[in-house]
Parts: sequence; C-alpha cells; structure tokens
Amino acid sequence: MVRLYAILIVMVALIPVIGLLLAGEYNEKPVMCGSQIEILDIIDGKKEVLMVSGKQLTKVRDPDEGDGLSDIPAILPFAFYTNVDTGTYTAIEYHGHPYDTYCVISYGVELTIGEIGE
Repeated sequence: MVRLYAILIVMVALIPVIGLLLAGEYNEKPVMCGSQIEILDIIDGKKEVLMVSGKQLTKVRDPDEGDGLSDIPAILPFAFYTNVDTGTYTAIEYHGHPYDTYCVISYGVELTIGEIGE
C-alpha cells in the first residue's frame, strides 16, 4: 500500500512538469506592415480578391505582465485574399488607432481548399 501511495505522489508531482513540457510557446516572425494603400496595392497587383474576413483574437505584449504578454487578447480585423487562378493568397490584420496600419501575417502560393499540403 505504501508503494501505491508513493507512485500516486510522484504522479501528482509530475503533472505540472508534464504540463510545461507539452505547452506551446509564443514565437515571433517578421511581419510586413504598411499603410492601407501600400498593402492593398500589393494584393491588387496579384489580382487577389477578398474571400473571408473576421475578428481575430490576437495575443499582444503587455510590459506589466510577468511574461510580457497580455492575458486579454486584442480583437483585430482579419482578411484573407486569394487568387484562385494562380493559387496565391495573402492574410492581413488591421491595427486601428493610433497605429492605423495593415500587416501581412501570411502570404504564399499553391493554395488548395480542403487539404493540408507538405
């Protein structure tokens, strides 16, 4: 019985460690931002059209938090443009006042619908 309790204690003690090992992490990548005219001219140049839009819940920085990230996500307009003939796409988000800037968060080629490519 003592052995069972010892195993149980070890298992309970490992739960937080396992949670940390399996947790995702936030990384940064370069994001291109510009004015509405600059970004939409790039999209127009590829003859992409708006396919979907929505409100994106975005993790943002907060220097007052211990990990530097806000617990409350920012809600940003999001738009996804594509050219179905060429397979190009662009995903953008809009940062309102005081930034008033559009950021390309993803763009690419070989767009397919309903499957994940390699």
